[in-house]
Amino acid sequence: MNERDAVTTEQEQESGLWAVTEPGVPLFINVTLTIKPEHQESFLAALREVLPAARAEPNCIYLNVGQSMADPRVFVLSEGWHDLVEYRDVILRKTYFKDYLEVSQGAYAKPRSVVALARVEPNNV
Repeated sequence: MNERDAVTTEQEQESGLWAVTEPGVPLFINVTLTIKPEHQESFLAALREVLPAARAEPNCIYLNVGQSMADPRVFVLSEGWHDLVEYRDVILRKTYFKDYLEVSQGAYAKPRSVVALARVEPNNV
């Protein structure tokens, strides 16, 4: 297993995230996580650790987390990054992010769902 496999799912790799090589391409991504009830507290503790560090990154536009009102096991991370390549090749390899992944991946009740989004400018809609 290489380092890329450790932080991505097959869905993420197929979404085109790994095909972009040009710096400066923005990334907007929604990640849906369903957490096992018995792991919810450790998952939330890991989030409390990772969020300030990730939000402090100069490349971070926003990083928000919501919890489903219908199913409290479901969390959605909505992220915006100035540079997909930097996010993928630098941020995902930082110690604080790897520590978060170690805790969160063991808490999933089902595989995470990743939706990578392209920006839609108002004049293009």
